[in-house]
Amino acid sequence: MLRYKEIFISDQCNNNCLYCPFRQKYSSQPDLNTIIASLKQKNEDNVAFYGGEPTLRKDLLEIILAAKKNGYRRIKLLTNGRAFSDIQFLKQIVSSGCYLFEIKLWGSNPSLHDYITQMTGSFRETIHGLENLVGRPHEKFVSVRIPVCKENYADLENTVVTVLNFGINRVILSFHDYKLTFSQVLPHIKNAINISIFNRIWILTEGLPFCIMHGLENHMAEIYYGWDTIYDRTFKHHAYCVDCIYRELCHGAEVRYLEQFGEKEFSPVIVNKYFQAIKTLYE
Repeated sequence: MLRYKEIFISDQCNNNCLYCPFRQKYSSQPDLNTIIASLKQKNEDNVAFYGGEPTLRKDLLEIILAAKKNGYRRIKLLTNGRAFSDIQFLKQIVSSGCYLFEIKLWGSNPSLHDYITQMTGSFRETIHGLENLVGRPHEKFVSVRIPVCKENYADLENTVVTVLNFGINRVILSFHDYKLTFSQVLPHIKNAINISIFNRIWILTEGLPFCIMHGLENHMAEIYYGWDTIYDRTFKHHAYCVDCIYRELCHGAEVRYLEQFGEKEFSPVIVNKYFQAIKTLYE
């Protein structure tokens, strides 16, 4: 599995997203010395910086250079991408040694995206930043994270088509809203996966367990990166997990989802052609 040391570096943001996972989790951001000290505790070969919005830090270049100095093989920035609408700033980020980017996008159009970010003009800047990023003639890996919620799930197909047109490397569909059922979102998830496959772009899901993704397990981010994420999620097994072949690999369902909707959508996976290959990834 490919693992990252994940470091929170900013409590500031130029969006005000309805579904911000960090607004209550962090009350302040660490100073530069604290971040550098954390980088020196090198328990992984790769590092990811997140917030808030990391690009709002005035010392971001110093942080990236410190990561490079400490020998991290991959340096990734999780961002809304708005700052990359400034091409000179983007050049500085890349020159400092950051080549992996994960851009968050909430919808295929300004009205939807800006409604969720609660910031007029944020869609335009994110798209402009994405254009600048993929257009740069340097080695890079660009992912677009699409958090799935009740406001945007019916727009997933359009959003995926929108980002595929930029020539990105990967799409991540992250299940974020526990007022939305798997049954509601799954048809759109499947359509989005098929669109990406047709266009030969890697697509992954987060937060959907094996039984829900039955037949599409190879698109689960958890089998490549594990179940621990920067997002506040607590999983547990339930009654239908007992007979499932994935029980030892799967963490179960998210507790908030079970509290809201119960177990009626779940069923054990008894046989699956991907099981042995997936099990090997965990060994």
